[in-house]
Amino acid sequence: MKIMMKKSILSSTTLLFSILAIALSTSCNQAARNQEDNTSGSLMGKTDAQQIASGDKWLKSIFQCSAEIGYCLPDEKKVFTERYLEFYHEKLEIYEYPEFEAQEEQIAAEKVFKNKWKMIYPLGKEVWAPFGMGNGMEAGDKLENVTITHLSDLKFTALIDYGEENVFFNTLVLIPSADAFLIDYIETALIDVHQGHINLPFLQNLALAKFQLGANPDDAKRLLGKPQSENTETEPLEVSGYIDEDYIVTTTTMEYEGIKLLYDDQRMIHATIDKPGKQFGWIICGDKNCDKDFLMQKFRLTEEDVYDNDEGDKALVMNWEIFSLVVLLDADNLVKTIEFNAGP
Repeated sequence: MKIMMKKSILSSTTLLFSILAIALSTSCNQAARNQEDNTSGSLMGKTDAQQIASGDKWLKSIFQCSAEIGYCLPDEKKVFTERYLEFYHEKLEIYEYPEFEAQEEQIAAEKVFKNKWKMIYPLGKEVWAPFGMGNGMEAGDKLENVTITHLSDLKFTALIDYGEENVFFNTLVLIPSADAFLIDYIETALIDVHQGHINLPFLQNLALAKFQLGANPDDAKRLLGKPQSENTETEPLEVSGYIDEDYIVTTTTMEYEGIKLLYDDQRMIHATIDKPGKQFGWIICGDKNCDKDFLMQKFRLTEEDVYDNDEGDKALVMNWEIFSLVVLLDADNLVKTIEFNAGP
């Protein structure tokens, strides 16, 4: 079996799909969905419980084999919107299989592509085939396992095991279509099952946070609008006090009301949220339903993950690979501040 294996890789140990099916679909507060900014059309639409349940059922159905029991790869032409497939194939032509005679032609094509899609989809140069399928994979081919988890509204994750230790984590968005649904966006990452331990709730929460706040500066503006302040600097990369003069990065700092975001070369490396009602994934500042007990259960934490800071406040600390998430609690054990950091 040939699978497209490129770009960023997420690490984990052996994946137990029975564990992944543990209910992760409830957020701190159903009403919190109304906190999400809605400048991006289909990616941030509001839905009711019945529509979410129907979307979940449809998404699971597309992986069911037509003539036998088990999981099969769906036909992308039947399950994706025409708009998304157009976006995907244009992205392939520019970033994956460019045939430009001069660099100026590619730069011009990238500019046209960006202007066409920047207010519709998150932009970036990484390209994965939908669901992680690659060379040799066809619609109807058998899959080892598929686990669907609801994130928020019509946003879901699909963890797909192709067998032979090829596992892909997919974050996707549905839109209603006639009496069914179609996938209008998908983001895919390969999981390395040989190393470390995957913190699935952490990973899913981060995926949802990027839908809310933006995976890169342009995406943040699409979702949140014009920032109160924005600053961009280009300088050598610094890692643990060491400056690499050969690696130049562009750092963008953006501030909104109650939200501060930092991006290095289009990648979110820091976020601070400290205003009641604002959120980072499932975590909501000041929400009475998003207290310490809820977060401990949601992220499968223990008392070993709870720390006291210098001011005597409690903090929940979560780490996975290069990522860290610190949730500072107030005297009532509600979320006071959320801080996310990503390493180089």
